[in-house]
Amino acid sequence: MNRLLYICSAVIALVIALTSCSETDQKADISAKKDASVKIQTLADDIWADMLAGYSTSMWQSATYLRLQEGLPIHEFEDITLEKYHKGQKRAAELRQRLATIDATQLTGDDLITYEILVFELKDIGANDDDYWLTFDLSAYVGPYLFQYDQQALAVQKITDKASTDHYLMLVGEFADMIDQLLAKTLGQMERGIYMPRPALPAVRATWSGMSLAVPDVIRVADERLYDLPENEKDAFNRDLEKLIESRVTAGFDALLAVIGDDYEAKAPEAVGIGQYPGGAEVYKRNVRKETTLDLTPEEIHQRGKKAVAEISARMKDIRDELGYKGSAKDFIDQLKTDTRFIAQTPAEVEARYMGFIRRIEPKLDAYFKYQPRAPYGVKRLALASEAGMTFGYYSPPTASEPTGYYNYNGSDLANRSLIGAGPLIYHELLPGHHFHIATQAENETLQPYRKKYSVGAYTEGWAEYAASLGIEMGMYETPYEMYGRYIMEMFLATRLVVDTGMNAFGWSLEEARAYMLQYVFHSEVEIASETLRYSTSIPGQALNYRIGYEKHWELRRRAEAALGDKFDIRDYHNVVLSDGAKPLTVLEAKVDRYIEAAMVE
Repeated sequence: MNRLLYICSAVIALVIALTSCSETDQKADISAKKDASVKIQTLADDIWADMLAGYSTSMWQSATYLRLQEGLPIHEFEDITLEKYHKGQKRAAELRQRLATIDATQLTGDDLITYEILVFELKDIGANDDDYWLTFDLSAYVGPYLFQYDQQALAVQKITDKASTDHYLMLVGEFADMIDQLLAKTLGQMERGIYMPRPALPAVRATWSGMSLAVPDVIRVADERLYDLPENEKDAFNRDLEKLIESRVTAGFDALLAVIGDDYEAKAPEAVGIGQYPGGAEVYKRNVRKETTLDLTPEEIHQRGKKAVAEISARMKDIRDELGYKGSAKDFIDQLKTDTRFIAQTPAEVEARYMGFIRRIEPKLDAYFKYQPRAPYGVKRLALASEAGMTFGYYSPPTASEPTGYYNYNGSDLANRSLIGAGPLIYHELLPGHHFHIATQAENETLQPYRKKYSVGAYTEGWAEYAASLGIEMGMYETPYEMYGRYIMEMFLATRLVVDTGMNAFGWSLEEARAYMLQYVFHSEVEIASETLRYSTSIPGQALNYRIGYEKHWELRRRAEAALGDKFDIRDYHNVVLSDGAKPLTVLEAKVDRYIEAAMVE
């Protein structure tokens, strides 16, 4: 009996011990998960603060731009010096070290996605100084964007007293500092034998000459903004401002234009593409990775582009055959450009065409999307002053001051703006493209500020292209011409894979690239000339993200369909892709794979 009691006591003690160990393990596991979650969220918040302070991984997200969006005060403008670049390198190294201390196996949900985004974003930052010196900030698609945000910031500064006039003058000084920094960087490039390609110079000079004429009037302050100032303070402010404009801003632009004069042109290469410069091939590879968010080589992308061009060409020929057209593809495109069925007579007619496609798709959206953003949407014409310098239009997301997401279209020169591609364009820009993605991301209250504002082109433009092609499945292109319009858009993006890699990695000349595009695309020679300079000089690699993102979105959807069979639900799938916003395609792929795995065991 005593022996039995002993055994029972031992068993009870063992059970208690095991239970205690289990509870201890559970508490340790909970503690580890909480620790990892706090670390990744704190890191993301710190990076967001860095971005607001001028440390950003993207030129499209300047601190001034972000602070304007957030309604925050502007204390300074961008610093584009090498010293600031080195500070960014050092800061990136510190952030990588902090990221390395986080145990990703303890993360789930949004925290895991944030971790995976930061692994991607921090990998190549500050690889070496080549990334600094081989960026041509003078080109039309780089420097002017930063100055544009600064002009917007100056335009919204309230001027009510001496402190605010001093602050405004300080910001104008910051603006002038940026011009000086741009000049210093250009001189530094010249010392290293780095000159912009000669074919880019006429447009670059025109851009900065135009800015030198326009900016002073933008910086000057209208009398109605100075209403609260006493007359003597107003006069003193205007005198100080005019002196600053003349001595720093206008003089700065003059010095910049003088540097890129005849002597510069004589030393500038006729060839284009970043690959021609020492270290340029490696910079381009990093650009490719950053833009596509995938580990693809320029050769792989080049061949993908050629394959896509051939496939799209075959589909377009099928439509021409269906229509009984006997001429060449180029002749058919030239005919479409002047076909009066696709030419609007007034801006109101342009809007009606776009909204007609929107009304067509609206009844079908519930069958494809579990969640639709609350923010309204629409189309409106660009500001008249912007139309001359903008080839197409752009999507502007909802903001606190403007709660509607708009596609802003160019309403000028309508006779030369065929609407053959109006359907795929508006599905790309609004529903279910950019508006569905960007407004949904902004409306997700569970996301941290960093994630709400996070943007990556391969996902964003890839989704918009997927959305436009979804219109085929949804029956939105009702005539052969409307379908041809969709293929025109696809062809343009496919050719960019070929010519971007061709010029930057394989030594293609500007003439070769332009001739290649001219064979296939709907765009004019003037538009092609501008586009090819953008790919080869302004932002090499950026044009790749549209088509590469489109292909990846479809690849992942097909993977989910094949794995889940009858369990596949298109509404669930689209919610998985869109619900938590933009992410690198490698991160999206990992999320889709987790979704597939979970759905298969349900």
